[in-house]
Amino acid sequence: MRGVGLRQVDALWAGARSVEVCSRWPRDGERSVMVGGVVEIAELAGLLETDLTADPFTCMCWGDVTFTVRGERGRVLGVLTHHLDGGLDWEEWGGEVPLLRLRELSQWLAEHGVVSHNP
Repeated sequence: MRGVGLRQVDALWAGARSVEVCSRWPRDGERSVMVGGVVEIAELAGLLETDLTADPFTCMCWGDVTFTVRGERGRVLGVLTHHLDGGLDWEEWGGEVPLLRLRELSQWLAEHGVVSHNP
């Protein structure tokens, strides 16, 4: 089952032409960011790498930051949800899985103004 998830997430990133990064609960000064270059998308995909060997955790909240991955002509390929101080959720995984680079992702989100603090 985990191999299927890995192939699905690889296909998601391979088809990505842009990623909209948004705080689900924006505060003053926070903003959405559109990532569109191949290098920038690859960097973000690396920051969102997860441990797919872990059992997914079902969280009851909506998460804090969304990553809407779009393909050709803006078609939504998938929406990933990040839980600050936690993992990443995608409907294909059936729950939240741990991020491998949580600290680096938190720093990226703060540097780009998506969140106003660095958890």
